[in-house]
Amino acid sequence: MNHKIHALSLNKFRDHSVLRNEFLIMSFAEFNDKLQSDSHFKNKFYTVLIFHDAAGSMTIDNQEFDLKPRKFFFINYNQVYHIKSNHNITGDVILFTKSFYNFVYTGNKVIKSDTALNSVSPAILPAPENQKNLLQTFKELQDEYCSSKLLKKETICLLLKVFMLKYIRNSKKSRIDRSLNHKKEITEDFGNLVNQHYKEWKTTSKYAEKLSLTPNYLNVLVKEHLDITAGQVIKNRVILEAERLLLHTTLSVTEISYELGFNDNSHFGKYFKSVKNTSPKTYRLLKIADP
Repeated sequence: MNHKIHALSLNKFRDHSVLRNEFLIMSFAEFNDKLQSDSHFKNKFYTVLIFHDAAGSMTIDNQEFDLKPRKFFFINYNQVYHIKSNHNITGDVILFTKSFYNFVYTGNKVIKSDTALNSVSPAILPAPENQKNLLQTFKELQDEYCSSKLLKKETICLLLKVFMLKYIRNSKKSRIDRSLNHKKEITEDFGNLVNQHYKEWKTTSKYAEKLSLTPNYLNVLVKEHLDITAGQVIKNRVILEAERLLLHTTLSVTEISYELGFNDNSHFGKYFKSVKNTSPKTYRLLKIADP
């Protein structure tokens, strides 16, 4: 287990592009140089990994994936990931911020940055014909990135949107046909608020107040679109962060409870056990013994 999760920002990567702190394309070897072996990381940006030749595994949060040639991965903001491989991996990496993705603004929810990439599948292995199409779009993106042509930033942004739409289209979890009505907007706004405030707000009423709704109505909307209650959404987000800290840091259970906004260790333990059916300490020990 690592002493801490290493956080990476784009300015960590040396590059002379004018898009340095917003958008980068580099080889996997160059990206991997910044990663310390046996360490766990989370990024303050979106990450797409395109493997040309690979073997081993990648863990994203608590989910482990095999590494294979022509497999694509997407890592969202703050997801904890770890790569295990003794293979000489080759591939490419795309790094970009939310603000860059929305540089060419569109109100279309399918491609708007603050909603479109919330539920993207972490890994896809497209059929051969779809691989070729996706790689062709990446090549156009890479060529534009290496150019010095007029309207370079705008063109890269649009090509990036096309690339991500094709990624989503190749995912079995694609939801590009989802309803774009007002109720769905409220549910998405609620999800964004939970990601921002789950440490200090653990009741539905706080979020309802922020959204100018009654707690009951917010619960009805969330249940309708997500099949779970608003309270469960909040609790799931807190537990996800608890799992990240238990599995990827050496913080004590008490330290984790305070990090997540609980006043005492006992309250955190009961909260955690209500979802995982075991105590935080036991959960950590079991996961370490059987990774």
